[in-house]
Amino acid sequence: MTWRLARALDQLRRQVNAKWPNRSRVSDGTIGDRKHAARASDHNPSGGIVHALDLTHSPSTGFDAHALAERIRKAHDPRISYIISNRRIASAKANWAWRPYRGSNGHTQHAHFSIKRNPHADNIKPWAI
Repeated sequence: MTWRLARALDQLRRQVNAKWPNRSRVSDGTIGDRKHAARASDHNPSGGIVHALDLTHSPSTGFDAHALAERIRKAHDPRISYIISNRRIASAKANWAWRPYRGSNGHTQHAHFSIKRNPHADNIKPWAI
């Protein structure tokens, strides 16, 4: 299957890589594995587009993925569907307030950014990072 990352998330990744070129990428992720494929996940392609991006938490290189999640949460960017970071989830549905995330992966080694499945997905306006 052919797929691509939503252009807005590719823009976010490019900006992060430019600002923190030496950051670890060990927990970065786009397309889901078999476990993701067995359930609903923004890491699974929809219409050939993956709507989720994980960015590795790498404080030893100066990149704090959880701080980035907080900045993007506070910005209320209309492209974002939800963010998971450090055992918390935030979305517009809950007025962008952090609430506990109880999924099997606490997202402590990376932050997860999901983008809306609409024209916002390909909006490459720079992110407020």
